[in-house]
Amino acid sequence: MLSKLIESKIMEILRKVRDPELNGNVVELGLIRRIDVYSEKKIIEVRWIPTAPMCPLVAVISAAMRYAIMNSLEVGGWEIRVLVDESVPTASYWNSQLSNTSYLDKIIAKLQETGQMKFFISK
Repeated sequence: MLSKLIESKIMEILRKVRDPELNGNVVELGLIRRIDVYSEKKIIEVRWIPTAPMCPLVAVISAAMRYAIMNSLEVGGWEIRVLVDESVPTASYWNSQLSNTSYLDKIIAKLQETGQMKFFISK
């Protein structure tokens, strides 16, 4: 029951994350494939499908999703993973990078530092 509540809240949060090339949010564009909540391990995993297998914004949009979840939920001590769905031919390429949360956190820091986060997160 708690997992479904968390999944629902995450979908609500992800409605604020935008794909700037398509000018829509990742939920309404149908890019979110699934959300898994592993309560016992304190892991939240979002699987999504980029608009193109080699979309140049995969890492940035993934970082924006991670940022939105971390800043909207009380997830202290939880691991937030944002990965490309396995159905995408380039998933292993992307996920080898996206599974490194410090990589995503560096992107988040750079987006904040340069003021570009506003292009990926709507109010």
